[in-house]
Amino acid sequence: MRYLLGIDKGTSMVKSVVFDEDGRTVGTSEERVEVLSPRPGWHEEDPEASWQACCRTIRGAIADAGIGADEIAALGIAAHMGGAWIIDDDGKALRNAVCWPDERAQPMLTELGDKGVLDEAFAISGNGLMPGITLMILAWLNRHEPDIRSKAKAVLGAKDYFRFRLTGGIATDPSDVSFVPGDIDAQTHSPKLAALLGADGWDHVLPEILASDAIAGEITAAAAEATGLRAGTPVITGCGDAVANVIGAGGSRPGEAITVLGTSCLNSLIVDQPGREPPGLGFLFAMPGDNYLRILPNTSGTITMDWFLDHFGGSKTEAGKWDFRAMEDRVAATPRGADGVLLLPYVNTAGVLAPFYDPRARGAFFGMSNQTTRDHLMRAVYEALAYATRDCFEAMPGGQDVLTLTGGGARSAFWAQMFADVCKVPIEISTAEQTGAAGVALMAGVAVGIWPDLATAQARTSSVSARYEPDATASADYDRWYDLYRDVRETYRSYSARRAETVGRASA
Repeated sequence: MRYLLGIDKGTSMVKSVVFDEDGRTVGTSEERVEVLSPRPGWHEEDPEASWQACCRTIRGAIADAGIGADEIAALGIAAHMGGAWIIDDDGKALRNAVCWPDERAQPMLTELGDKGVLDEAFAISGNGLMPGITLMILAWLNRHEPDIRSKAKAVLGAKDYFRFRLTGGIATDPSDVSFVPGDIDAQTHSPKLAALLGADGWDHVLPEILASDAIAGEITAAAAEATGLRAGTPVITGCGDAVANVIGAGGSRPGEAITVLGTSCLNSLIVDQPGREPPGLGFLFAMPGDNYLRILPNTSGTITMDWFLDHFGGSKTEAGKWDFRAMEDRVAATPRGADGVLLLPYVNTAGVLAPFYDPRARGAFFGMSNQTTRDHLMRAVYEALAYATRDCFEAMPGGQDVLTLTGGGARSAFWAQMFADVCKVPIEISTAEQTGAAGVALMAGVAVGIWPDLATAQARTSSVSARYEPDATASADYDRWYDLYRDVRETYRSYSARRAETVGRASA
């Protein structure tokens, strides 16, 4: 038996997972990443501290699996996309890493919108722009920290920085280039787009692009000492976490739809051409195998549930963790539609990226009375994320015959059935675990010959663990509430603009 290691560097956690040849998780270790916010809206990490956390999880996963490091055939890394991890000629970080939730470049993005260049940027990249994408961070550095550029050896994504520490090699892959962003048709960096966004002058330090599933290097002696891995172990280039999660859940063919119900709710459709519908919205990422991933995200995924529980409380287990089963029993006893209470789930300070663009959007409850209970509000939270998912998929061309649900929220049978009823398609839950880490582990396994191709690897390691069919009566009820949800969010959009204007005047 040979084993594979997948590293999933998330926004808040770094996780290492050991898989066997059947895709089963045999060892895992995770550690929280410290988020640094030296100023409001800034989201940074200390690269060295995050690297040390990664090293500890690698050692922990190997120990948890009870295997020797020489039994690991290969490994891959997936990580959050965008941001900037900048190193000098000695491989040292020039500053804290800036990560995708960072908002410091929002005023500059607003300036670009006022200049009318966002449509041209979308035409080149297929991506709606966020303040935390790499080019916006580099544009901000050009304006506020110009000395950094002259000292830079390379600008890396999170997974590329970790792979650099493992192998000493500097490279990236087409999926991460998609969110720099680059030229999606050519799958290359775009000097034209960089200049358009004010990030000119960095072209020479943007890394070489290798295939996501290529062997990009081997574990160095220094990395072996730090991680417990065997020196010489092959490391693939890896890919962005959005793509890795889809691959790990079994997605590889055009027409397949996958929703990652995580911190952000990524509503993804695999396509065989770099389509840009609807224009100006969402993301378009390159995938292995000449396919693309079209994503319309609800940036407020399970962060909405976290926000609600943190501020309004809920049932807990004896161990002090949220008791979702007990809470869902109460919510299930509350009528569909929560007796008229609706939530617009726009609590992420990044605002809304799809199915419309409004970085100023904020969440709101509607329809409350003195009869409204906490259970009504919680049901509205559950329903809102299902409505938002339907809203995004309806904006994409074509329909879905089935929707695969993955991520932490997919473990809830109650929620999965609600998604089936609201979206009016069967919901399938993959047997695959730790899908981000699994996606890169599968590609690593193909690279070293454990499986002949990715399709074989996916067939060997994942299947459907549960399927939820839409209930006709429930779907009819939800149709009415969904129509109201759409009406409310359209009315809210005009309020959002007025609110931003009022807040701006008050701040001045």
